[in-house]
Amino acid sequence: MRKFQKIIVSLFLIAAIVSAAWATENLAQSNSDTVSQVLKLIKTYYYNESSVDFQKLQDAAIEAIIANLGGHFTYYFSPSEAKEFSIQTSSQYGGIGTEVTFNATSNAIEVISPMYDSPAEKAGIKSGDLITSIDGTSVKALGYVKAVDALRGTPGSTVTIQLYRPSDKATMTLTLKRSIIELKTVKSTTFEASGTKIGYIRITNFSETTSSDFNSAFAALLNQHIQGLILDLRDDPGGLFTAALDVASQFLPQGKLIITMRDKNGYEYPFKSAGGLDPKIPVVVLVNNGSASSSEIVSAALRDNDIGVLVGERTFGKAAVQTEFQLSNGGLLLLVTDHYFTPNGQDINLKGIEPDYVVSSGATPTEAESYKQLIQSVVMSTQSTAKINLSDPQFQKAVEILVGEIKAGVTFPKNLK
Repeated sequence: MRKFQKIIVSLFLIAAIVSAAWATENLAQSNSDTVSQVLKLIKTYYYNESSVDFQKLQDAAIEAIIANLGGHFTYYFSPSEAKEFSIQTSSQYGGIGTEVTFNATSNAIEVISPMYDSPAEKAGIKSGDLITSIDGTSVKALGYVKAVDALRGTPGSTVTIQLYRPSDKATMTLTLKRSIIELKTVKSTTFEASGTKIGYIRITNFSETTSSDFNSAFAALLNQHIQGLILDLRDDPGGLFTAALDVASQFLPQGKLIITMRDKNGYEYPFKSAGGLDPKIPVVVLVNNGSASSSEIVSAALRDNDIGVLVGERTFGKAAVQTEFQLSNGGLLLLVTDHYFTPNGQDINLKGIEPDYVVSSGATPTEAESYKQLIQSVVMSTQSTAKINLSDPQFQKAVEILVGEIKAGVTFPKNLK
């Protein structure tokens, strides 16, 4: 069933791509490809042609077209941005394992934090370190994007960096062997609450590895005889549609509706559960305004099918299905081709999902606390063990609900036959 469903998804998207390609080709023929014509005229006749960055001009032209669509959730990624997007969806790359930013004062790459068990961590690189050159070329000369790209490469290859540590006023040269950096999108753990054993799974985004990692983590928790589950989708921006279907299927009997997709012509296609672990234990899903797209698909599927309840704050509201189009310049176009509706027929686009229990996240953290949280998330990005905040009011509410349902002997789903 799952294989069949993925085939249907592929055919559906292929049809959309073919249709879009045909429309694009005819549009280009009708307007004589004006954008390319303008660029060609500049290249041929413009007095200062030698100083023109044509890739930058082309990117700007495409971005202007997208900006004037007047819609939401359609994006253009330049070739370098497309590469970054690919890393997010694949959840792995070859590199040294650091989260970085650009330090404009020093014209250097500043390390926010090394990732757990990465070449950078093993080499002793610390938060606040400044990478000033890579393989003998200064970061200033490379520019930020090319410098970050230079840190990445084939696993097993080496890269030599010059590093300045402001805290010690020391300069050092390090040669690191790149390795595969696997970003873990699924993190799990268990804990005890009022004599009950509860499982906790956090999904940071939905990537190519999320489905298998979630299935393994969930099965492991069930083998530890958890009595309830907290599924944390807060600040999860979404990701791959198929990964959301796979995760939702683990909770639903085969054939139960997850979402319905509708294209611009009104054609609808229902996506149903392929079946999975079907645990029949109480589930609470934590959501907030950062929960979007695939996060909302899973949240709505569990709630509308009476698998669990939602706790937290209203979700982001992205029911737009984006189809990826690879462009000839190496860039990527994410174009909204469909909308989806929840099992109850709700259109949540730009509206979000109101949780069953609205609970504020509490006081806004200070800038220093936010930075500590950022460092912690970077360190944890390559780990599959979750860390929980017992003082988090949304988490506390989830525990309260689960303990109450476990003590009352409630089993889920309540209304499925």
